[in-house]
Amino acid sequence: MLIKSNDLLIRNLAQQSVVWFKAANAYVLVAPQTAKLIERIGKGLDDKALIDWSQKNLKLSKHQSEALLKATFKLIAELNVTKPVIKSALQIADKHQDYAFIKYYKIGNFVVKASFESEALAFLIHPKFDHLSVSETLFNTEFEVFIQDEQLILKVDNLVVGTWAKNEVEYFQGKFSMYLITQLYGKAESEWMGVFHASALSNGKNSVLFMGDSGNGKSTLAALLMAKGFGLLADDFVPVLAATQQVYYFPAAVSIKESAVKALTAFYPKLDETPQYHFVNLNKKVHYLAPPAKQKDFLKQQTCKAFVFVSYQKNSPLSFEKIASEDAFQQLIPDAWLSPEPKNAEPFLNWFAQMPCYQLNYSNNSLMCQTIKKLFKDDL
Repeated sequence: MLIKSNDLLIRNLAQQSVVWFKAANAYVLVAPQTAKLIERIGKGLDDKALIDWSQKNLKLSKHQSEALLKATFKLIAELNVTKPVIKSALQIADKHQDYAFIKYYKIGNFVVKASFESEALAFLIHPKFDHLSVSETLFNTEFEVFIQDEQLILKVDNLVVGTWAKNEVEYFQGKFSMYLITQLYGKAESEWMGVFHASALSNGKNSVLFMGDSGNGKSTLAALLMAKGFGLLADDFVPVLAATQQVYYFPAAVSIKESAVKALTAFYPKLDETPQYHFVNLNKKVHYLAPPAKQKDFLKQQTCKAFVFVSYQKNSPLSFEKIASEDAFQQLIPDAWLSPEPKNAEPFLNWFAQMPCYQLNYSNNSLMCQTIKKLFKDDL
């Protein structure tokens, strides 16, 4: 038997079904009949019983049933495989000397001390938190970042939490951010349902997650909505707690591509005076926009009321349409970190299944803002 019932979860959407494979923490969309067959494979039925069941319940011929069973076994073999764990350090120096770049970041009453071996390592983290910098002070937690044996090392409160090769910088950045929220909120990594590549905006009562591929105007939209009085809960790294499915505040600034700076100076006159950062590996130049002072009104966690997939298209009319949950799922999953904890998989599937999903195409900023205001007011 390739898989057991407790090694998977199945959730039906409108036209397709989502199957979660515990071993690989993998989510896949399949036809409902395939999901039903996987469910019965998990119950231990042999090949003959499975084929008989397919013929009777799916109204397939014997040949079709055999073909479906073969394809389903192949899918299970590909996805029911444990992913390798990101390596952790076994022997790392207890102490590290001569940090060249030390910063203190204050988030409310919580202070993080971040020590980097070099300015180049600090460049991987510091720009988006620079607006939180304060003078040397007492701190609640300490992060250390350095290179040892050609590995990038992250220590939190003198404990190594991960090591990465030079080509695994994004994994390091993700872990840094994850440990920042675990320390900030006093919740273990296993308590977070997922982290989403999105911008989360709030009206003080609810939040909406804005998603889209790089270059589709997601962060520019976030900046425009902030200028209209909405609060920024998080940009690019949106944490959601498993127990409540609420979106939590993450204190990074919004990254604004150089091409969008001119359009935003009417709302943020000093934006073009902020430092420009050139990320060579991503081939982009960005400025960082810190949330305004009134942001403090939005620091509490919020219920998410919708997903909006954003696409800025020059000279296009505004369109705002509800999309199928299957289409949204295919866009959401590739860029999301979802908890590998079995206890968190079902809350995620239930949360997603009831979430309204929309596609927003726009070129007129004013019309876009009006539409989002109506969304928050349930006035569409």
